[in-house]
Amino acid sequence: MKNIANLFLLSLLVVCFGACEMDNYDAPDAAVIGQVYDHNGKPLQTALGQGNMKIRIKEISYANGDPNIVVTEQNLNMMMDGSFKNTRLFKGTYEMWPFETCGYPCEEEQMKVVELKSGKTAEVDFTITPYLTLEWVDAPYQDADGFLWASFKFTRNAKEGYDMPDVEKAQMIIGTTVSCAADGRYTDNTVSITNIQEGDVIKLKSKAKIEFDQKLFVRISANCKDKYQKSCYTDVKTIDAKGFGR
Repeated sequence: MKNIANLFLLSLLVVCFGACEMDNYDAPDAAVIGQVYDHNGKPLQTALGQGNMKIRIKEISYANGDPNIVVTEQNLNMMMDGSFKNTRLFKGTYEMWPFETCGYPCEEEQMKVVELKSGKTAEVDFTITPYLTLEWVDAPYQDADGFLWASFKFTRNAKEGYDMPDVEKAQMIIGTTVSCAADGRYTDNTVSITNIQEGDVIKLKSKAKIEFDQKLFVRISANCKDKYQKSCYTDVKTIDAKGFGR
């Protein structure tokens, strides 16, 4: 019985060492950084993470042209200024493209093939045409009653071969951190906007007066009635607000 047990343990060790040998790949240490620009050459304003858009990346060297090998696509997170970065990718050849954006679909010529090398950083930039361009008119300011106000205007952008979607709604987003995540105390519900308001000054007001002395981070978003309904954004403004209590 003892010999059988020893034999079992020996077999188990052989399997474990074999598995370790098979999984002995180098850690992913290739990196890619980049920037998404709008059609005017300005950094595209977006949201943190993948909620508003993403960079889709697919390793094409892994399958080496074999149609029977399925390669899972990955999505890279975005920063608020349209930049992205990932430092933990395996070396190889990748296809990359903007995905589920606030603008016209990515066309084949916008897709890029990138060679990622171990210990190296590749830089890849993209340009998309957003459905809307938002401009500040009045930066955020506080009125005598403690409410925040801001105003903006929007321009609808056209692209040859596509219909322009109708605009839908806008919102002034008020946050207490640099990520400008909406603070429900102050960020009001969205307001409806229409195509005929293009170029008009649109004023927005906070839901409540500011309770405490604090720095606030403010930006405006708007979206269209398109497939993904992703928002276009202004850049972020800050204001040192005065507290008015509840």
